[in-house]
Amino acid sequence: MGCGGSRRGLGAATAVVALAVAAFSLAGWAAPPQAAAAHFASKVSPQYDRTAKCDLVDRLPRPPELVIFGGSRAQRFEPSVAERLTGLEAFNFAVQNSRPEDVYAMTRYLFWRAPKMRVRCFWALQATTISDSPLHPGLLVERRLNQFLPKRLVTRQRVSLKDTAGRQLSADTRFSARGSIVRNKYDARVERGVTLERALARYLASMVPRAASPSPYTRTRARAYFERTLELFNRHDVEPVLVIMPYHPTALAAFRAAGWGAKEAELKSYLESLRGRYRFRLLDYTDIRSFHGLEEAFYDGAHVTAANARRILARAVADAPDAFR
Repeated sequence: MGCGGSRRGLGAATAVVALAVAAFSLAGWAAPPQAAAAHFASKVSPQYDRTAKCDLVDRLPRPPELVIFGGSRAQRFEPSVAERLTGLEAFNFAVQNSRPEDVYAMTRYLFWRAPKMRVRCFWALQATTISDSPLHPGLLVERRLNQFLPKRLVTRQRVSLKDTAGRQLSADTRFSARGSIVRNKYDARVERGVTLERALARYLASMVPRAASPSPYTRTRARAYFERTLELFNRHDVEPVLVIMPYHPTALAAFRAAGWGAKEAELKSYLESLRGRYRFRLLDYTDIRSFHGLEEAFYDGAHVTAANARRILARAVADAPDAFR
């Protein structure tokens, strides 16, 4: 009796996965890999945001028409707002400590799932985005993504990985069905009564000493994957929108006083050097005045709330309308 019940349960679960895969195929998606189907059929909470976002992608009824990339500073961009502004079904694929290797792998995964889809790109950048950094442990364990990176690189990074503290999803993290952050540690901090002024002071104490550190963009791995990703979008007739993210005015002034302007100029100089080889739109929203941002709509010196994220999206669509058609 117990064994028969198990077989019936297994059969039902298999049928659920089969129906899900069939639905993806009918919608124009390639059937997800076995690992993805297993995640889709399970209720296991993923440990890393890369896995959480891949699971959400695999649950979409149709491939997204607009994807938002970036790090933790881009996770508040709401796909529902992007859709209202552009008419395109959107997905937020921003993840903690995002690097070009992440975005390249995510882009490859999306185009593998829907090879003929024209996926527009909104990519949130900061001065450190295109500088080499150890790959995030979430990328190293997520097979749906790291299959698009050289095995030698993934293996080497796994061996050298020493610390994963603070990299896993916290108990406070909640995502919408289309990938934006609904709640995380920043919201929990506000609920505990931590004011923006207090959070900003902590942020500046930690980040200002790093402001003048060098971030070379010459012949790096991150630069190579950044350019490969631009090329990949261009081959699919997409002109990526590259958005340099804002800082709170107090943080921006403190950073520039500490010498951060050199790093800021280096990023812009590198991006300008790519013109002619790749097609993209570059929008510099470092200063909140460029998008009519709100000083109070930050969690700290860099992370915007949904209120500023909406203003950035609206300004980007107004500044680069052709890229969202």
